[in-house]
Amino acid sequence: MTARKAMFTLVAVVVLGVPRFAAAQLPSINTPGAKSGVSETEVCSADFEASVKPVSPWQTGQALSRYGRRLDDKSVVVDHLIPVTLGGTHDPDNLWPQPAAGEWDATKKDELETKLHQMVCSKSITLKVAQESIKKDWVKAYKQYVHAAN
Repeated sequence: MTARKAMFTLVAVVVLGVPRFAAAQLPSINTPGAKSGVSETEVCSADFEASVKPVSPWQTGQALSRYGRRLDDKSVVVDHLIPVTLGGTHDPDNLWPQPAAGEWDATKKDELETKLHQMVCSKSITLKVAQESIKKDWVKAYKQYVHAAN
């Protein structure tokens, strides 16, 4: 392999491979997060989550296309960056492709969402703190709120 081909290959891996991996683990600028104006009382009501309509196919498609993914991509699940249970919306700005398997898969984020919701409803943290911590870096929030509690 010539030096030029080797350099091209390295550049291609960095440019194409790293962002795709990063997008699968943590949301990027493609998903800034979007929240509704609900209160802590509203998100803690027993019927809050059931009152929210499902995500529409166009919202899912738009969110996936921002990451170069297709609707039939089974390696990811479309997830809310700020979960509905914490006042997140179905806006494509709040949806991202999360790995269906792996160390930081949807199961771990679901654990964090449940823990933050419990903490908001028990008034251990505010809704705003919960939203911002999951929006900023959900893996760090998981380590702080879930892993540290176990």
